Amino acid sequence: MTNQPLSSNDLTKILIFILLILPSIFFVVGIIPALFLAFGIFMMKKSKDFSHLETAVRNYKYYVLIPIVGSILGSLGVVVFWVFRIDRFDSQDLAIGLAICSGFFTIPLLHIFLVKKLFLSPLKSHADWVAENGIFSGRNGTKKDSLDIVKSEGLRSFSVADELIKWAKLKEDGHITEQEFDDVRKKLLQKN
Repeated sequence: MTNQPLSSNDLTKILIFILLILPSIFFVVGIIPALFLAFGIFMMKKSKDFSHLETAVRNYKYYVLIPIVGSILGSLGVVVFWVFRIDRFDSQDLAIGLAICSGFFTIPLLHIFLVKKLFLSPLKSHADWVAENGIFSGRNGTKKDSLDIVKSEGLRSFSVADELIKWAKLKEDGHITEQEFDDVRKKLLQKN
């Protein structure tokens, strides 16, 4: 299962995650977490190792925990401030302050849930495929082991000697390597 392309359901989850994270990027607070994920994807594609993406998601979660800690401290600060101001205590102001702090608490928690369920879990279930071919690739990107070096294979008649002379000239001019020349020579001599 890990070396198969992502299903349309998994691709939809990733697209929904991207659409849900766009507003936070628009309001600037989501730029750094998005950069973590983009860098993880870039490094995964470059080295073909899925662990880079897992590390990026882990760093994303740690960075998103900062507002959670801040909102908890802010909530405590709001409560302490309004409780000790007995002369002007207004429960509505306390409720507004706690509502704002709870918003700063729930949005990062929602982001942690979304990155885990809508981004990492679909990619992790297809880790080998994603590392080798990319996220939105439906086709296998690996190259064939035996390349079709001699393009004249489809032609009915050709002179093996003429082909060898052409390939030797390419080798002498430095256009192909010794290994490529040997592969072509073996292929041409096997045909006859």
